[in-house]
Amino acid sequence: MHEVEYVCELKVDGLKIILEYERGVLKTAATRGDGTVGEDVTHNVRTIESVPLTLDRAVDVIVEGEVWMSEAQLAALNERQKEKDLPLYANPRNAAAGSIRQLDPRVAAERRLDVFIYDVAQTSEVLPETQEEELRYLKGLGFKVNKHHALAKNIDEVVAYWEEWKGKGKSQGYWIDGVVVKVNKKDQQDALG
Repeated sequence: MHEVEYVCELKVDGLKIILEYERGVLKTAATRGDGTVGEDVTHNVRTIESVPLTLDRAVDVIVEGEVWMSEAQLAALNERQKEKDLPLYANPRNAAAGSIRQLDPRVAAERRLDVFIYDVAQTSEVLPETQEEELRYLKGLGFKVNKHHALAKNIDEVVAYWEEWKGKGKSQGYWIDGVVVKVNKKDQQDALG
């Protein structure tokens, strides 16, 4: 029997985003949409400081991540909404989703969104063999990766990670709505489907 290691990552409460780079330059950004066709939000994603417009290497790559809004930004946005007698946003996820879909990129820019990248969908380079290596690979390209991930050698360590984070849903300034557990080795991920 093969030993199974896991990578535990925080599930940030935001909006899934897919970024495509050609020779290291941001080409397109899209929402997940219906799972097949997403909404082109490139003009707004370009305004997010943590999204590199140019990577550290001239690689062709498609990555996935989460766009999110901090609690502080949500409070500031709701204060502006209140002053204009406009409806308030219920939570950072709704605010991030509404902001990324704005027709005017200046509106999206003033809302100061952020992003964590967590997956490589495709690359012109050799894909890392583990999820842990993939997170390092993403960081090495210049992406912002959530630092609160951990390698778990067994299921007990997965449970310990979950125990540690289950009561910290808003402790980082962004909302967390769970923990994502991934099998670390990519060949095992592929075998599982």
